[in-house]
Amino acid sequence: MKTIRVLLILLLMVLIGAVAGSAVLAQGPGNGGGEANCWACHRQPNPNTLSGAEAEIAFCLKCHGDPQVETWATEGRTPVYVDPARHAQTLHGRVACTACHTDVARNPHRATEPVACENCHAAILAHVHMGAPHLSTDCAACHRPDLPVIRDTATGRIVVAKTDAAGNPVDRTAHALVARPDCENCHYTGNPVGAPAIALPARSVLCMPCHEAAPIVKDPWSAVGLLIFLAGMTVNISIYLRGELPGHPGATAMQKLSYIAEGLTRLIFSRRFFRVVGSKLADGIFLRRSLQESVSRWVMHTLIYWPFLARFLLGLITWAGEAFWPAAHWTRVLADRDTPGVAFFNDLCAALVILGVLIALHRRFIRRDPRLRTGVEDKAAISLLGAAFFLGILLEGVRLLSVGLPADRAAWAFLGYAVAAILRPLPLDWTQVYPVLWYLHALLIIAVIAYLPFSKLLHILITPLVAVINTVRGGHK
Repeated sequence: MKTIRVLLILLLMVLIGAVAGSAVLAQGPGNGGGEANCWACHRQPNPNTLSGAEAEIAFCLKCHGDPQVETWATEGRTPVYVDPARHAQTLHGRVACTACHTDVARNPHRATEPVACENCHAAILAHVHMGAPHLSTDCAACHRPDLPVIRDTATGRIVVAKTDAAGNPVDRTAHALVARPDCENCHYTGNPVGAPAIALPARSVLCMPCHEAAPIVKDPWSAVGLLIFLAGMTVNISIYLRGELPGHPGATAMQKLSYIAEGLTRLIFSRRFFRVVGSKLADGIFLRRSLQESVSRWVMHTLIYWPFLARFLLGLITWAGEAFWPAAHWTRVLADRDTPGVAFFNDLCAALVILGVLIALHRRFIRRDPRLRTGVEDKAAISLLGAAFFLGILLEGVRLLSVGLPADRAAWAFLGYAVAAILRPLPLDWTQVYPVLWYLHALLIIAVIAYLPFSKLLHILITPLVAVINTVRGGHK
């Protein structure tokens, strides 16, 4: 009798343990009823294999492929029923569900993270991020043209709307993606996301001195400007090569180039290389010669030169991230011009350039430094560069008005924010104004680049080149 009693007590303890254990496991083992990964209990197939992907799809469609799933979900929420036949015919019909929806295999069962397209489509991200025009746009906003898009007020991202204009939940379960989206899904007059009224071309190599941009040329205007620039530089180099090269009297232009190339090769593999590089860095970056001539002249050149150099280096690093590490967090931070640090840095550089230009104008036109000669070339170069720079700041203000960026984020771009505050009362459609100003700014930059070889601004490029040539031929020891 005592033995039977002990056995009953043991059996009761086992039953209590099983029930208690089941309750714990239902919420996830060892997490005290918190969130748990479903694969901690369920066997996870290998989603990288065909059979594993099919098994996972079948696992998910046990619920999501049943029309009754809509009655299980919360009323008024986005539909969650997936038509198995239609899904099988889509581009991702044989891709494991968790390859895209990385955060759904958990209890409670819900998705909070965006679809992880970059897990497979890093190359597409590199294409989209070039110039970062769509960095804050979810892939589905372009590749699901059948769905309405909005700008999320909390994050600033352009996303697929959860409800239509009538407030009804939008069915986003079709997975009907298009490989080549139509830009008119967002780029039209009066669009709700603040996109320009027309799609603008990607930034070219001519934009790299100030912006992150691809070192390529895709539009005809940039190609024309670049060809004029190269032709002008060729003419200038040919004029330089007409002079006598010390130690080689009567040498032809090709022979002079050969001697310079030979001297440069010897310099690279000599003990003098690092000493020469350090000296040229001091001259080229820290403007040592300008400082030796005049402190005020050095301050003026530094205020103009260093911000341009800083913007160029930031743009180069950002482009490298967009091209080779498009999914990296630091790439997204740098490529988003509305990131507080990036926005402040860009406008700070612009403010320093403005200060330097004001000092230069004071020296040239008000104080009238007798060492400075102001001719038609100088006035043309200053006018083109000044107009392009002014339009750039104006363009930033119009962009902030177009996208409707919240004040707490827009204020970091303090120059653009000030311009936006001045322009805001004007009754204009900024999505239409922005493309006009963008093209004017781009054309002015192309004009500046094309005119550079024929203006006094050529010394920006020629001075370092001449210094290197002089060093190679023994002009500086």
